[in-house]
Parts: sequence; C-alpha cells; structure tokens
Amino acid sequence: SLANPVAPMAGGQDQGRAATSHAGVSVRSAAAVLILARLAAALFSNISDCDETYNYWEPTHYLVFGSGFQTWEYSPVYAIRSYAYVALHAGPAGLVFWLTSSKVASFYAVRVLLGLLCAAADTSLYAAVCRSRLGPYVANALLFFLALAPGMFISSAAFLPSSFAMCTSTLALAAWIGGSNLWAVFFTAAAAIVGWPFSGALGIPIALDIVLRQQQLVKFVLYCLLALVLLLLPLTAFDTWLYRRLVVAPVNIVLYNVFASHSGSELYGVEPWTFYPLNVFLNFNVVAPLAALAIPLTAVAPPGKYSGIKGTPRLVFAYLLPAVIWLLIFWPQPHKEERFLFPIYPQLCLAAAIALQICVDLAARLVGVRFTNAVKTLVLVVFAAGSLSRIGALYTGYHAPLDVYEVMSQLPGTNQRVCVGKEWYRYGSSFFLPEGFLYDFLASEFRGQLPQAYAADNGTWVIPDHMNDLNKEEPTRYVSEDSCDFIVDLDLPSTGKLEPRYTEKGWKRLYCQSFIDPGRSHRLFRAFYVPVVGTAKVTYADYCLLQRPSK
Repeated sequence: SLANPVAPMAGGQDQGRAATSHAGVSVRSAAAVLILARLAAALFSNISDCDETYNYWEPTHYLVFGSGFQTWEYSPVYAIRSYAYVALHAGPAGLVFWLTSSKVASFYAVRVLLGLLCAAADTSLYAAVCRSRLGPYVANALLFFLALAPGMFISSAAFLPSSFAMCTSTLALAAWIGGSNLWAVFFTAAAAIVGWPFSGALGIPIALDIVLRQQQLVKFVLYCLLALVLLLLPLTAFDTWLYRRLVVAPVNIVLYNVFASHSGSELYGVEPWTFYPLNVFLNFNVVAPLAALAIPLTAVAPPGKYSGIKGTPRLVFAYLLPAVIWLLIFWPQPHKEERFLFPIYPQLCLAAAIALQICVDLAARLVGVRFTNAVKTLVLVVFAAGSLSRIGALYTGYHAPLDVYEVMSQLPGTNQRVCVGKEWYRYGSSFFLPEGFLYDFLASEFRGQLPQAYAADNGTWVIPDHMNDLNKEEPTRYVSEDSCDFIVDLDLPSTGKLEPRYTEKGWKRLYCQSFIDPGRSHRLFRAFYVPVVGTAKVTYADYCLLQRPSK
C-alpha cells in the first residue's frame, strides 16, 4: 500500500521529535541560522533585476511618498500588476520612515522583513522534513543548502512576486509534508493570487494528493473557496479602488503572457535552453547535479529498501514533483529570466538533500561508513566554498550601484536633477533619491520603453500618455545632458555616440566604487571570487556619481 506522503514518521509526532533531538539540528537553532543568512541577504545582496526596482519599489515609493516611476504594467489601460501586493510593503516602509525620517532605512527595513518571511518559511520546511519520513539527516542537508546557497541569498530578500511565491510555496510544501491540508491549500493560493499566478502550478501535486489519494474532494473545494474569499476578493477590491475600474490582476497577467495577440513576454528577449542549467549551477553548484539525480536515484535505489529514508518511492516522487512540473512549464519558454526559477529554489535544495542521503546510504553499504562520511563531508565543503565564492563575487563585483546610490541619498540641496543613461536598469529606486531631487533618463543605446514618472495626483487611475505594451521606445522619456546636475554612470573605456565617457567631457567624480567590467574579465573569475588567483583575471571599472563641471 502507498505510504502516506503527508504523515509524520511512524509512531507520531513524539517519535519525530525524538529523531530530531537525536540526529537533527533543533528547530530553534535552524531558525537562528536561517535568520542570520537572510539578514545578510537583506543587507548585502544586490538588486539583480530592474523589474524589482521599477515594478515594485517605485510603486511602493509612490504609495508612501507620492512620487516614483510608473511602468506600462501599472497603466489602468493594462493593469497587469497588483497594488495590493505593493501595499503590503508600503505599510512597513511608511512606518519606518515615520520613525526614522530615512527613506534608505525604509528600504532596508522592507528587505529585512522579506528576509525574515523567507527564514520563517525555510524553518517550517526544515521542521516538517525533520519530523517526516524523510528524516533528520535529509533535513540537516536541506538546512545546509538553504543557508548557504547563493540562489537563496539572491532571492530571499528580493522584492519580487516570484520571491513571495517562493516563500509561500515553501510554506505550502511544509504544511503538506506535515499533514495540514488547509494551510497547504491556503499558502498555495496566496502564492498564486497575491504573488505570481503561475506559481499555482506548484500546488498541482498537493491538489492531486488531497483529491485522489486522500479522497477529500469536498474539503479541497471548500478550502479553495475559503482562500478565494480571504485572498482574491480583498485583492480585487483594493486594486479596483486604486485603478478606479474592475481589475483582477492575476487574471490580467495570465491573459497577457499566455493569450496576448502579440509576442507577450518574448518582447523582452529570448534565451537559449542552456540559460537555466547555467543559472542553477552558478547559484547552487553541487546542489544542481544532486537535484537532477534525485528522481533517477529514487527509482534505482528505492527509499525504505536501500536507503534510510523511511518512505516509499512514491512518497519521494510526490515531494519532487512540484519542481519537475515547474521546469516542464518554464524551460521550453523562449523568454527566460533568473527570477522565474525563484519559486523552486528551496525545492531544488530538498531534492539535492534527498539525493545526497540516498547516495550516502548506498555508498555506506558498498564501501563502508567511514569512507562515505569523508566523501559526504567533501561534497558539503565544496558546496560551501563554491557558494561563498559566488556570494563574494556578487558583492565585491556588483554591489557598487547600491553603494553609489546610498551616497547620492545624502546629497544636500533641492531642485537638483540626477540623470542616468546606459545604467538605468541598476537604479536603486527612489528610496535613495533625496527630497526635492528629480531622476531622469538620458538617451542611450537601449531601444525599449522606459518608465515615466507617476502623475502627481491620482496617479494610480489617471491614464498616462506615451505608454505601450509592445516595449516600443518612447522618446518623451529623455532629457538633455545640459539639464542634469548629477549623472550616475559606469565609466567604461569603450564608448558609443549615445554612451560617452562623461569624465572626458568634464564631469567631476563625486564618489566612485569598483564594478566588474564583464567585457574585460574572465568569465569564471567574474562569476566566482577567488582571492589572489582571480584578481589578475578580473578588470574593474568605476561606478560613479558624477557632478556637473563648474560653469
């Protein structure tokens, strides 16, 4: 018969806790480790996607301070983004500003809250795995991977619906493993309705288990209806109020991306099939091949027979299925982005932990425990070293924009204009813009559509001019260099007609930080920080806040 994939270990919760105390890290200690890791991400990770700035930080700034940039997605004509999701962050941001009078403090406070949410979700997953048939040894490896993986460092404090979906889907998985169907359905619905509608696909195995194996169709329908009432109705009401027309944002984004008459998301670029494997390897190193081997290993060496995992292969397959479904949906899509994989990052860690435990159990039977433990330790050391090297490269090579914008936030005066050309996509957000300053765009080689400032009054429902959903360039976005008091730019030696070296035109360096020049740096050593050896292989340019030359 099929072992219950959501039941605790045989003997109930008490035996699960006994196993935890015997072989696993305590939940409290695991929480402390994860909190420290997520706080580090909140304080030191970069903004890796311009969507985070312009589609989430900027609307949040508008809701709190009445100014910010608006993208076409927030035009009432299209309305494919939800202000309700943004408002969840605007409240804490406004409170922290009221307490500190610092927009930068508000920015980091929101990131800290996002990191703590992720830490809570990851801790819940660790506790559920530790007390389940997977066992504390799988849970220990899961904790190690979650705490150190660069992918978790990048995603955990990011202000993105895909990060929110990652956290809530992790809570759903933890609830499912722990036997709480109601919370599993609720958190899956939260991921899809409040966060990113496509993340509902991660709940397919949960739904199948509840309906087919547990035969609780009526309860499942009731849980879904409850989630719709508690989540979709308030979200729709809030968005309808701010847009001043009926808006169901999750439906709109699906209609645009799946059923649009034009190319939809492909307007923003396409990537080869190798994009996701390379991305996962960079952000998870040895976790990537282990996760890929989880299903084959489960089939070849069934848990319960050759492995210490106390469950059937179908139990393990059930836990691995959400990530497989996700990859089957997103990998074939021409338009690929790193953030699209965020929702399955913790599940990749779980798959790798399961695969590692199966390998350890098999190897122990074949070559003995001592040698096997040495190899397992080596794998974990390689993972930790690769992870810290990747995180070090991200911070030392790519953190300069946030450093520069933090200095910019302290500029004195008012009625000043800060301009940006080719570096528009690394803007830290208006949370770094001093009061009374303007932030505008210079023409560059970029030929897509840039955002524009919200209308000062009623900006959420006034239909803006010069907006389109085809990513066509809007020349109205640009200002002249002569109108700028400051420019933020990466000072590269190679220049184009629209991307000059402003320092050669007399602009003064007010503050600069080193930033990797990818075109003149070795691909491996710009991706991984290697002291001494890598230094000679990497070239840096200056990321600068420039001031207009004296007239």
